Amino acid sequence: MPLIKGMRNLVITEPQRRRNNLFFFFFLVALFLFSCTREKILIGASWDGDSDFMVISEQKMKMHYASYIPGNSVFKGSFYEVLQKGSNNLIDRLEVIEIEFHIRTDGTAYCRVWGNVEETSEMSYLLADQCKPIYQR
Repeated sequence: MPLIKGMRNLVITEPQRRRNNLFFFFFLVALFLFSCTREKILIGASWDGDSDFMVISEQKMKMHYASYIPGNSVFKGSFYEVLQKGSNNLIDRLEVIEIEFHIRTDGTAYCRVWGNVEETSEMSYLLADQCKPIYQR
């Protein structure tokens, strides 16, 4: 009779251990899936190409060709000085509000960095070529 009790304990112990391992396995799989589906938050943009600045006011729209922001990168909520390339003349100061990403028909990625400028109440934008998003880590 003691031999049967010992075997019964062995039989009961094995399924519990297997059940714990199975629970641990599914817990890891669920944790992996939830960590991979986390939404990326866009915080800025950087670019390697040229950029142009469009100033929009109630009276007119004016494009400043060959303009740039030092460092060729921007972040939402920050202020930047837009300069004329070559002469370093200040065109305007831009507060970055929104960033749009698009691809041209020739495959070039570009973005529009929208924001408020000092002189107008309407939003203006910087058009940058070969633009890439920057996400929060």
